[in-house]
Amino acid sequence: MKKSLIALAVLGSVAGVAQAQSSVTMYGLVDVWAGRTKNEAGGVSTSTTVLNSGGLATSRWGVQGSEDLGGGLKAIFKLEQGFNASTGTANTGTAFDRQSWVGLEGGFGTAQFGNVWSAFDDVFYIGNSIFDAVAFSPAYQVMSVAQYNDKPRNALRYTTPNFGGFSAAVSRGLDENAAVKRDQTDFNLQYAAGPLTAAFAYQLQNDAAGVGNDAKFTYFTAAYDLGVAVVKGGVGQTRNVLATKTNDWQIGADFPLSSALTLSTGYAASKDKDGTDTKRAGYSVGALYALSKRTSTYAAFTKAKEKVGGTTTETDTIFGVGVQHKF
Repeated sequence: MKKSLIALAVLGSVAGVAQAQSSVTMYGLVDVWAGRTKNEAGGVSTSTTVLNSGGLATSRWGVQGSEDLGGGLKAIFKLEQGFNASTGTANTGTAFDRQSWVGLEGGFGTAQFGNVWSAFDDVFYIGNSIFDAVAFSPAYQVMSVAQYNDKPRNALRYTTPNFGGFSAAVSRGLDENAAVKRDQTDFNLQYAAGPLTAAFAYQLQNDAAGVGNDAKFTYFTAAYDLGVAVVKGGVGQTRNVLATKTNDWQIGADFPLSSALTLSTGYAASKDKDGTDTKRAGYSVGALYALSKRTSTYAAFTKAKEKVGGTTTETDTIFGVGVQHKF
């Protein structure tokens, strides 16, 4: 919803810049859930009652805008901060930790400069359930590709126009340190037309651990809308992340039972290829009920387990109910 006057008041010190835009929009999302978490490791079991932020998605607020420069060219910008709705604190000490970029958009595509999402991050969610947050997503709980870096910062990014359903993006994050080489490079290729969405993504983190090893992430994901359900999945591989090499896969489905109610389930698994026979697996079930176009309630359960040499070393169980409101 456009909140031009509110956005101008919030920005204050940059009011002159905001007034020069063709449009300025303030937006946000507040997501809080209450539940129970249980961790079992080393023969010790710990259960905790929690009230946390971000069961469906990360709570955030932001301001975005554009200016028509003529000839089909636009100047665009976005400033976005994540916050913990259960405590009222910012997620990090950075003012706009989620996004802060400026760019140009036209027939050539979109160019962005600043703190922008990596091209890999664009497609990771496609194979996930509607619970695309760490708490209730088996993909984030167990898959090694979930360790990718979503924001390389100091980044340049280019996204192509859509060509008959096909599009692509590339991003490059600069470490700005001549003494080391820790830049990050991402690219993706996507197809979305009719009931099918499919994508391939790759991320390279140079010298990620500071010991000369590059972290590499490869992921293919897809979703198909059958009408009665949206079937989702993905396969991935990482090198020098959780182990020398790790293979991942996931599958799931969302079932829209009505215009308001959706049931969701997912399963994910991961195996290290370093001789330790380390395996991780997790599943989730949940329901989302839309009270309106902007407000939803939900309930979800997820369980993840790690085994080494056939012996369970750690188990995590989470159950919660929550409310999400968008503005």
